[in-house]
Amino acid sequence: MSAVTRARAALRLLAATTVAFAAAAMPEPAADAAPASPEFRYVDEDDAAAAAKLLDPLVRKYASPAKCSELLKILRKRAYPASAKDTQTLDWVCPDGKTRQFTYILPKKYTPAKPVGVLVFLHGAVRQPAPGGGAGEAAQIALPAVRDLDLIVVGPSTYDGVEWGAPACRALVHHALDHVKRNFNVDENRVYLAGDSDGGRGAYNIAETEAGALAAAIPVIGSPGGVTRFANLRNLPWFAINGEADSIFDVAHVREAVDGMKASAIDLTWKLIPKGSHDPFFFVKYADEVQAFLKAHVRDPFPKTVHWTIDAARNDLPDLYLADTFRWIRIDAAGATSCTTAFEDASSGLLRADLPRIEAERDGNRIDVRTSGVARYSVLVSPDMLDLKKEIEVRTNGKLSFRGKVEPDARVILEEARRFVDRTLLFVARIAVDVDGAEVETAPPAEPAPTEPK
Repeated sequence: MSAVTRARAALRLLAATTVAFAAAAMPEPAADAAPASPEFRYVDEDDAAAAAKLLDPLVRKYASPAKCSELLKILRKRAYPASAKDTQTLDWVCPDGKTRQFTYILPKKYTPAKPVGVLVFLHGAVRQPAPGGGAGEAAQIALPAVRDLDLIVVGPSTYDGVEWGAPACRALVHHALDHVKRNFNVDENRVYLAGDSDGGRGAYNIAETEAGALAAAIPVIGSPGGVTRFANLRNLPWFAINGEADSIFDVAHVREAVDGMKASAIDLTWKLIPKGSHDPFFFVKYADEVQAFLKAHVRDPFPKTVHWTIDAARNDLPDLYLADTFRWIRIDAAGATSCTTAFEDASSGLLRADLPRIEAERDGNRIDVRTSGVARYSVLVSPDMLDLKKEIEVRTNGKLSFRGKVEPDARVILEEARRFVDRTLLFVARIAVDVDGAEVETAPPAEPAPTEPK
């Protein structure tokens, strides 16, 4: 039996396991959930029109800075079900109209009193029929490799050749992660992404838009085919595993991609298995290294430096996943501007010089932003990253765009809480910047007080 045949047979076995697993699971919401507060009813409302009706009364309720502080405390303490099924497979209608599934598996010692991390694992063989391979690979590959880390394992499923980088699958992954964060006590700073084969390629693709939620990623027997926004991958540490004798993802092409990513300043560690084939179980066979890598990386929710790029050609769905946002920076509109930066590394490695790009660095209460092809952007303000008692200064391509104090705004707090579904990433204000807007005038020096004549 050839290596290709063995690899495909393994994936077919996992697919068959998935069908049995999915058939046994009942698509029900988590049990015994406590009644949601008005604040979380808004945050968790999927329908935009229904959410809008809930918002204004809450904004009036939390109209002062002191009340906003109370709101932040509420949003940091979500109530979780006292009991829940250890594993469940749920259906979700994706934006392409097709129903896909995702499976979660809780760690054995899960309790709502203790936050736990999450591993989202993307299966291979996306051309298999419905329901796809998420449940089987979550149980047979992901869980055995990370069992000792007490992570919730999430296995979304795709099928009929719809790749993970398609908008429908990006939305599915984002929805599955939101579901877990809403129903279980998740440590949002320990959320990881991995996948094998098509799922390894998918890990690179999903991170293009989902990096803000992630601490690290591990693609196995894959390569970054289809990725255009390599600058976004700079925001994460990567550990890639490939087989030297892989007959599906040719190692010469993988090596070229790895070299290109490293030249793009992506923090990538590459493990090449001598004589290794296209083996989805590398994730299990090298579990010690997988676990050591994940343990070593915890997300900094407010990093000093952030990078982000958007690509209109990818037809992203920003209402369903945060393609325009990374942590505390958001690209509101692309477009040519007279105020711009010529990035010195614009075409380094695999970076695309033609895509709208933003980089921001914060030092104390000063934020320096560089842009190319970005017409408008917003800085999201959190009291965990900036001192709200002092003035905040934002400079765009060297120009002073904003200087002043900001006050907490309940509308912003709630809207961003609904977007992020992340108790750690709570924002109280937005500083909107027009890149070609007029420079803020600095206050003239104070005139000396008149002296009394002698």
